[in-house]
Amino acid sequence: MSFPVSYLTRAWLGSKISTTLLPSTIRPLSAHIKLTENCQARCISCDYWKTRWQDKISTPRAIDLINELIAADVRTLRLTGGEPLLRKDLFLILEKANASRFKHIILQTNGLLIKKLHQELNDSSISHLSVSMDGVKETNDRIRGIRGYFDLAMAGIQLLRGKSVAISVTLNRMSADELGLLAAMARDVGASVEYNILSRSLYFLENADLDSMWPQPADVPKIARFMREGLKRPAYEVDYMTRYYNREELAEPPCVLGYLQLFVLSNGDVMTGCYSLKPVGNILRDKLADVLASEAYRRQCVSMIRRECPGCTCGVESSLAMKYAGSSAFFHLKRLTGSGNRRNGGPFDGPSDRAHTPSLVRIRTSHDLASQSQKDAVDK
Repeated sequence: MSFPVSYLTRAWLGSKISTTLLPSTIRPLSAHIKLTENCQARCISCDYWKTRWQDKISTPRAIDLINELIAADVRTLRLTGGEPLLRKDLFLILEKANASRFKHIILQTNGLLIKKLHQELNDSSISHLSVSMDGVKETNDRIRGIRGYFDLAMAGIQLLRGKSVAISVTLNRMSADELGLLAAMARDVGASVEYNILSRSLYFLENADLDSMWPQPADVPKIARFMREGLKRPAYEVDYMTRYYNREELAEPPCVLGYLQLFVLSNGDVMTGCYSLKPVGNILRDKLADVLASEAYRRQCVSMIRRECPGCTCGVESSLAMKYAGSSAFFHLKRLTGSGNRRNGGPFDGPSDRAHTPSLVRIRTSHDLASQSQKDAVDK
C-alpha cells in the first residue's frame, strides 16, 4: 500500500503553519512494543531493573496486536523493553503472527542474550538489532552495571547473520573521549552507530543517576565535534545538543511524534509516541484500530504539536527535521516507513526509547537528505 503524500505533507504544514492543517486521521508509521519491561542489566542511566514488572500482554494477545498493526498499515515494528529477549515466547509470537509483512522488525536490546540466542535470532523475522552500549569496555560496563557486558554483547553481534546491527550510545560525560573509538569498533563488527540524548522527564528515569552522566562544559565541544565532523550531522542538530547539554534556553520544535509512531507498554497502555503523557487507550480492553480512531488520540497528538507537555528529547531529530529541513524532512521521515536506505549507517526507523535508556536520537554517518524527492520519501 502506498502511503499518501498528503499525510506527511499535512503533518509538516500543521507543525509549521496551523494545527487545522494536521491530518484528521492518525496513521502511525512505526510501532514500539514493550512485551516486557523487565531487564537484567543494572544501568545507572535508568530505573527499569529496579522493578519486577508483570507482563500483562499474553501470547495470544501479542499475536493479535502484531496483526492489528499490520492491518493499520504500520510498516516498522520495534520490539523494545526492558529487555525484549527476556520474553521466552518472543520468537513464537513472531512466528505465529504475520510478522513477515513488516518492512523492518527491529529488536532493541542490551545485547546480553544475543550470544545465547543467536541461532534463534538468525532464524527469526527480525531484520535489525539496536544494541545499547554507552562507552568502550570498562566505561560501558560501569554505566551498565554488568562486568563483561561490552565483550559479551560484541561477541554476540559477531554471531549474527543477515541482520543489520547498530550500536546505540547515550551521549554522556563518561564516554565523551571514546566516541570515535566506539564508532571504529562498531565498524569492525559490521555495525553502525546511533546516539541518544539524556532526558529527565521519562517515567523510567525518575531515580536514575543522570547527574553522573551529564556532560560537563568541557565535554560538550568534544561531543559536538564528533557529531559534526565524524558523523556529518546537520548544524541544527549539533546546535540543539550543544544548547541542551549546556542548559541554555531552547526553542523546542513542535513535536510531530504523535503522527509518526505509537507505543504499547507491557501493561497494554497505548501512548501517542510519548512517554511523558497519559495513555489514550489499552489494548487489553480495546482494539488498536478503535484507539487510533479515538478523539483522545487525536487531541493528544495535536497537544504534542503545541508542546503542551512536560518536554523531553524523544525523537527530537524528527521534529527538528520538520522545523528546519523543509522538504528534506520527508526523506528523514521515510526511514519511519521502513523504506529508507541504511547504506551509510542511518537509523532503522524513527525515534526510539531504547530498551532501557533515555530517548534515542539517531547518528547517521552521512547527511544527504536534501537530495531525495518528496515522492520517493513517502512511498512505502
